[in-house]
Amino acid sequence: MAALFPRPPVSGIYIHIPFCASRCIYCDFYSTTLRNKAPQYVEALIREMDERKAFLRTPVRTIYFGGGTPSQLGPSHIATLLRALSSRFDLSHCEEITLEANPEDFIDGTWPLPSPSQPSLAAPSPLFAPPVPVAAKFGCQASPSQPSMAASSPLFAPPVSVAAKFGCQASPSQPSLAAPSSPSITRLSLGVQTLVDSELRLLHRRHNAAHVREAVHLIRNAGITNLSLDLMYGLPTQTLASWEYSIDEVLKLRPEHISAYNLSVEPDTRLHTLVQKGELTPCDDETCLQMAALLRTKLNAAGFEQYEISNFSLPGFHSRHNSSYWEPTPYLGLGPGAHSYDGHNRRSWNAPDVSSYLKGIRHEEFEILTDLDLYNERVMLGLRTARGIDLHDLESILSESSSFSSLRAIIDSLIHRNLLQLHQDRLSLTPSGLSLADEVIRELMFV
Repeated sequence: MAALFPRPPVSGIYIHIPFCASRCIYCDFYSTTLRNKAPQYVEALIREMDERKAFLRTPVRTIYFGGGTPSQLGPSHIATLLRALSSRFDLSHCEEITLEANPEDFIDGTWPLPSPSQPSLAAPSPLFAPPVPVAAKFGCQASPSQPSMAASSPLFAPPVSVAAKFGCQASPSQPSLAAPSSPSITRLSLGVQTLVDSELRLLHRRHNAAHVREAVHLIRNAGITNLSLDLMYGLPTQTLASWEYSIDEVLKLRPEHISAYNLSVEPDTRLHTLVQKGELTPCDDETCLQMAALLRTKLNAAGFEQYEISNFSLPGFHSRHNSSYWEPTPYLGLGPGAHSYDGHNRRSWNAPDVSSYLKGIRHEEFEILTDLDLYNERVMLGLRTARGIDLHDLESILSESSSFSSLRAIIDSLIHRNLLQLHQDRLSLTPSGLSLADEVIRELMFV
């Protein structure tokens, strides 16, 4: 297994912020509306950082604040957490720090953004830095592969030595610019879901379409240049026409990244209850497939690359953090309900219990993954990506078992059916296979 899953040179950190102002009808993520507990929760997160700071043995490449709605904490608490992270983990190679947010948080004052007319807003929080192109300070050009690092902003700033990223030396007269005193957010992920107001009301979202447009305007006016917008399709009452409208309206906002998820009806959600009562009817499978195909067509025409089944980006703007989940990259999950992976065969998770967590009681469970578990995960996660999976990786793990010959037969069959393609020893889904990804993945997995 060591050859198949070598330890990568970098790691990731996920921080779960479970607070939401209200609960959407489809959400089964662990969250709570008890925002008055935010100060104690930040203290509890820092306690867990102290307990687990030896978990990661490699420098941190990415940090992701997810939830819940992390922006509900406000800038001061996020800044406190970033300072705590920088003093406990090696962030010298950190190139992406993402914050999930909802549009209304930038409108109601929860997360005030500076603007050219109100530059003083930038002063109180360490998250904010002058909106000056960083590369220009060093007299060099930004790399196309790292466009988000090319321009600092009042909210987003490079968390590591920017001069090194651009392949040049910082001026002796500006030594502080090469190593910021604390890391800053480099990427913002905004939960939009749809630009049709009736669909937003159905989902119990707090914002409307006008709020989305206003929030994006404020975000862009603050100089933020790496923005991801989340969408959902397959909603009850949603039609192909309304889905096309949402796609077109989102493209007008010119985000660098778009995530689009097919809504699923999960147990123990309000949506599940409404479906069970017959008050809502889920979107049928054929319409969902048509929605996915329409999305791919429109985003490809707009210059977006589909690098994973649910994720599209302009060149150079893929999510570094999420991409690490599709590879055997170690990551540390902080907060109740958060998962961790050691990069080899141990996966662990915190119990989803805020009350105990606030008291400093962290219940952790774990599992040791077998070779077959790791193979199945490799198939399940790798085939979701445009890069696909290395055929030799799959063969090496099964080479001494009877499963090897059956695997090749299954692969050949899927290629013959135009669901899989093999190019330079890498297997990936064909355009037809994308529509049947779950079926293809199931056929390749072994029980």
